[in-house]
Amino acid sequence: MRIGIDCRKIYDIHLNIGAGVERYVYHLVKHLLLIGRGHEFVLFVRADLSPETIHRLKGENDRVKIVKQMPAISNIPFISNHWNFSRLLKKEKLNWTIFPANVLPLFYRKRSLLVVHDLAIYNHPEWFPDGQWLAKRIIVPRSIRKASMIAAVSESTKNDLMKIFKVKEQKIQVVYPGVVIKEDYAAEEVVKVLKKFDIKNDYALFIGTIEPRKNIPKLIKAFSNYIFENEESQTSLVIAGEKGWKFGGVFRELNEFNNRLTGSRIKYIGKISNRERNILIGNCRAFIFPSLYEGFGFPVLEAMALGVPVVTSNNSSLAEIATGASYLVDPYDVNDIRRGIKTVLEDKILRYQLVAAGKERVKNFDWDKTARQFVELMSKI
Repeated sequence: MRIGIDCRKIYDIHLNIGAGVERYVYHLVKHLLLIGRGHEFVLFVRADLSPETIHRLKGENDRVKIVKQMPAISNIPFISNHWNFSRLLKKEKLNWTIFPANVLPLFYRKRSLLVVHDLAIYNHPEWFPDGQWLAKRIIVPRSIRKASMIAAVSESTKNDLMKIFKVKEQKIQVVYPGVVIKEDYAAEEVVKVLKKFDIKNDYALFIGTIEPRKNIPKLIKAFSNYIFENEESQTSLVIAGEKGWKFGGVFRELNEFNNRLTGSRIKYIGKISNRERNILIGNCRAFIFPSLYEGFGFPVLEAMALGVPVVTSNNSSLAEIATGASYLVDPYDVNDIRRGIKTVLEDKILRYQLVAAGKERVKNFDWDKTARQFVELMSKI
């Protein structure tokens, strides 16, 4: 088969640009190229994607073609993303095209495999910025209708597709992503990262975009209540992630509680690199992720892979991937989050059980398996 992959939204390893979906695209493409040696691949990338990223993906594989989408002559993104890109795809005479980031071009009508990560904007529009009416009302619905097959990243997302868009079950296949994380860092690297962020004692960790659905204000309140009730504890809360939107309230909350706590026990460290992410997760006392909704939940599985006990939400895909391997809480209940933090930080037996269960759970999420499922789906039609 000649398989095209829309890589315009892919993680740039050199510039550290991209979050969850971009990282998903990077690992999916990398493993498809590794296991799909009998096929030809055409990768459609941004013109400014770093050469390091392209080389890391392509290597010496001569059955991979790179097509750069140059900046549009028109200043209208719609024309570039839908009309021009559709024409670019058609020129390559593809058997299949994978669109791994929720949408496909409106004018493309060949065989397509669409990846849907989540549909949170339809259930909770208040969590998202305004100005997305075109994508929400036209592009995403038409992409879902036009796709030959849909790969949902979780049963939760599959159920949303069937409920919101009435997609027939036989058109959807749940294909779980994998987990790839480096853990063998030298001691001096660990010390360097902890020193950079001035982390001196035990810490609980949250990583995610600073936005409403991540539920960070309730996390801050819950952690503060835990510290107020356990004054002997030296544990801090470290919050890492890029600022998204409506983040002002998070920092007001953070400053308010730090003013009441001794020694600024809640620390925001901003966006971090892959290396810093792995080291911070691997050395934290507990990973706390009380999100209101996730299409998948990579940080939770990454923490499990690194042998860290997890507190996360009892909703959406988080319950699906974490039940039995983490401490589940009601993300709307500050006291329940506080209870989860206290239990996982202090109960040694439970910590051991969660770490062991997490290590086993992560074995179910393998990128080679993911890539093979994609190829099998395209081979069936």
